[in-house]
Amino acid sequence: MLKRRLTRLLALMVLTVPTLAACGGDATPTTAPAATATSAPATGAEATATTAPVAEATATTADATAEATTPPAATDGNILRVHQVAYPDVFDPQKSSYSAEIVLLSQNYEGLTRLNDKLETVPGAAEKWEANADGTVFTFTLRPDLKYSDGSPLTSKNFAYSIQRTCDPVTAGEYQSILFDITGCADFAGTTITDTAKYDAAKAALGVSTPDDSTIVISTVQAAPYLPTIAGLWVMYPAKQELIEKGGENWWKDPAAQVGNGPFQFSRIAEDQQIDFVRNENYWNKAKLDGISMIYIDDSSVALEAYRTGQLDIFAPDPSQIPAVQSDADLGPLYISYPGANTTGLQFNTTTEPFNDPKVREAFAYAIDRDTYCEVIRNGDCLPTLTWIPQGIPGYDATEDRFAFDPEKAKAALAESSYGSAEKLPEITMAYSSNDTANQARHEFLANTFREVLGVEVKLLPLPSKDLTAAKKDNSTYPQLSLGGWIQDYPDAQNWLSVFWNSNATFAQRQGYGNPAVDEFLTKADTSTDEATRLEAYTAAQKLIVGDLPTAMMYNRVNKYVINPRVSGFSKTAADDQFPGQWTSYSIEIK
Repeated sequence: MLKRRLTRLLALMVLTVPTLAACGGDATPTTAPAATATSAPATGAEATATTAPVAEATATTADATAEATTPPAATDGNILRVHQVAYPDVFDPQKSSYSAEIVLLSQNYEGLTRLNDKLETVPGAAEKWEANADGTVFTFTLRPDLKYSDGSPLTSKNFAYSIQRTCDPVTAGEYQSILFDITGCADFAGTTITDTAKYDAAKAALGVSTPDDSTIVISTVQAAPYLPTIAGLWVMYPAKQELIEKGGENWWKDPAAQVGNGPFQFSRIAEDQQIDFVRNENYWNKAKLDGISMIYIDDSSVALEAYRTGQLDIFAPDPSQIPAVQSDADLGPLYISYPGANTTGLQFNTTTEPFNDPKVREAFAYAIDRDTYCEVIRNGDCLPTLTWIPQGIPGYDATEDRFAFDPEKAKAALAESSYGSAEKLPEITMAYSSNDTANQARHEFLANTFREVLGVEVKLLPLPSKDLTAAKKDNSTYPQLSLGGWIQDYPDAQNWLSVFWNSNATFAQRQGYGNPAVDEFLTKADTSTDEATRLEAYTAAQKLIVGDLPTAMMYNRVNKYVINPRVSGFSKTAADDQFPGQWTSYSIEIK
């Protein structure tokens, strides 16, 4: 997940390993249909209302507050007003990587595929796709008569351009590597721009072709059954080539240049304050809302007041506000929370004493009181977990019950270790980010738990976030103990397991982890075109990883919102990083 996409979620976490996206995502979990053809349903209104989403609001300065929390004329209609915390640095589809960016792009554009309310990969701009027998050539067929929001035709060449632009070293987007499975993409990305001959040759060798305006064929360097899911990511959103070239480096700041093919269309961009969308009347599955307004306020108390006064429809409370929100007679019934597409755990440097001993890792895993940590220390903004892939994501292991809080098993494991007792352990240090003042209390709770349960003194080491991040990029400097985890990049178990835990993966190597049996299962899963075989192999790999304890799994951060009861038709998924139903916003309506 990271996702490497830093999000509001990531910013509030104790510490997470950066994600590749949003994902982050800014992104969302599901496994992509691979070798079978998939046809579009008659309509795209898969999302159904479950419970009302939560509204979130915040502000920085008095001027910004007045501007951001006062709805413009556009919000007089059937407009969903969503609070956002951090204004994005860039929302160019081929350059974006943060969740706050992706949420905007996913309203304005649509990929070849998309996610439904169950986080399954379903037809988007493409009405169907099929793969060859070995899963290395994917043929997507576009829906007939597709149009951009301005009424101009949308063809396969527009999607081919988006892939080419993502792989282009001139673009050098943060998510470029997500397409390296595509034949020639990595080579093209690695060419020197000034070497014109090699650049042109690499560009021509890219494994993408458009036999006609309705067909795009993508070849991969190996079986990639998850490619249809990636085809729904922002890196393949068909931004218009002529508008990009005309607008220059900052083309994306002009809503008139962001002509898209999604359910909504950029209509106004007020930097640092508000971004408005209107319904795209040319979208194949017309949205029910007249528009959406993203309102940027970074002070949670101001955001709450904006919600109370009817200026926001969706508000996501800060962890410090949760108890008050839950006990409030008006807000409490409208508050919802559910698992997010992220996991945090106690990470061990498995090459450093004493955590090179599996029994010591086991002792620490059993000593963690996850329920109290989430309910009391984090005010209910997380859900305890014992496994890596979160609930609601394909690959989630509901049967995993190892290493739940058990003081007696914790003591027994330490006694069975090569050290035999707490007194014989070397000094243990747990590093954490000092940038968030709340982290001190969180880590003091864990240190006290290890003292009370195991009799082990853990020294706390606060570090500036940049220093801690730097230390965690190399096994030789990786902390003995620290909190960290993953936010998914794209909805496939491959992203959760192979990208992180394969012995060749950067993240596993940083912790000194590798297991040949895990690698074998992951290779089988990654290259299989049979979905049942893939999930079975991923499940087996996850069982081994959890049992090896390179990380003692702790919690999933929750998506938490207060929703105006007039809002309906939204779905709740683990991928709702910015607002409930963000991936199926065409189904949301206001009564």
